[in-house]
Amino acid sequence: MADRPTGRPRTIDPDRVSLVALRLFDERGYDFVSMDEVAAAAGVSRRSLFRLFPTKASLVWGGLDEFAERLTAALDARPADEPARAGLRAAYRTAATFPDAVVETTRHRLRVIRANPTLAREAPRFPGGTEEHLVRFVAEHDGVRADGLAPAVTAAVVIGAATAALRWWAEQDDSRPEDVVDRALRDLS
Repeated sequence: MADRPTGRPRTIDPDRVSLVALRLFDERGYDFVSMDEVAAAAGVSRRSLFRLFPTKASLVWGGLDEFAERLTAALDARPADEPARAGLRAAYRTAATFPDAVVETTRHRLRVIRANPTLAREAPRFPGGTEEHLVRFVAEHDGVRADGLAPAVTAAVVIGAATAALRWWAEQDDSRPEDVVDRALRDLS
C-alpha cells in the first residue's frame, strides 16, 4: 500500500470530487452511496466534502450553473434580427459544447439524474432566471409580447427537447453532446 500524505491537502478540486461521486452513483446507485463513501473515495475529509457540497444532491446538480451561464451568454451574443428558433438552436449548441475535461462528468451526471427519480424532484430550476431569459429572447426575436403564450411555449419546448437530447446522448451516443442537441433542435423546426 502506498504511503498517503498526511495532513490537509493544499487544494481540493471540486470537479474531481464531483466526478468521483458521480462515478460511484452511476455504478452503485445514488441512494446506495453515502457522503462518507464519497469522501473516502475522493480522498478528502467529510468536513471538506460538506464545505464544497452541502448536500448529496449538490454533487449531481453542480454543473447546472455553468451550463446556464454559457446559454445566457450565447443568447445575448446572437444577432438581433435572427429568428428566435435559429438563435435558440445556436445558443444551445454553444452551451452544450462542454470542455473535453467535463464531458465524462456530464455524461455521468445525466445518467445519474435519469436513473434516480428522487433527484428529479430535487432539481433546481435553471438558475438566475435562465428560463425567463429564454422567453424574453423568443419574444424579442419574434417581435411579440414576452407575456404571450407563444414565447412561453417555444422556450419550454426547446428546453425540454434539449434536455431530452442530452439525456439520450448520455445513455446512447458517443458523439459530441452539442451535435446531438443541435440535431434534436433542428428536427423541431
